[in-house]
Amino acid sequence: MSDSMIADQTYLFLNRIQERRFDEESLRILELSLVAMNVKSFSEVRSRLADFMRSESAAIFGELTGESIVAKLSVLEFFARAFALIGDIESCLAMRYEALNLRDLKSPSCLWLRVSHSEWTEFAVQSMENGFLSIAGKASENALLSLKRDSLIETKQEEYSTILDAAEKVRRLRDSAALLTSSYSVQAQGAEYLRSKELRVLSRQTRPIKNPDCT
Repeated sequence: MSDSMIADQTYLFLNRIQERRFDEESLRILELSLVAMNVKSFSEVRSRLADFMRSESAAIFGELTGESIVAKLSVLEFFARAFALIGDIESCLAMRYEALNLRDLKSPSCLWLRVSHSEWTEFAVQSMENGFLSIAGKASENALLSLKRDSLIETKQEEYSTILDAAEKVRRLRDSAALLTSSYSVQAQGAEYLRSKELRVLSRQTRPIKNPDCT
């Protein structure tokens, strides 16, 4: 595919987003345009696409205030898949997290929306593997809440034991995320201290010497 055709495909995708056409065809157009790019072009276009999609998503979700839960989840899924194609994993996970939270929020009145503990756990693991520790920690907490609900309604001893085992694994995952977050925080503080110390030393070394003849 020539550069002009790639540009046309990319423009077509952007145009469809502005027309609010969140469908499989839009994703197919995006995928085709990205696959045809060379490494240099992909890197440049990816950054611009990610910025555009993040900006548009904020506006679009504001427009969905009065829409049904199904419509909102559909758009969140579309953006999650689009961000995944672009390679913006952080934004992809953010969309997934919003969708899970939305389902959890609406599940008391719509049981079919309920998020299982395994879904929360899987999402926590995925977030952890990609280095998003804060999201992993929150997802782990939600998984534990889901397991707690299950334990209150489960009467069979075998099933109850399975829930306890799953809860222990999730707690270890949560604690690992918290430990790594704390470790990174300490490292960041240490690095900041060293940088400020170096700057103070450099400042003293480069401070101009006052001429004794000047008043």
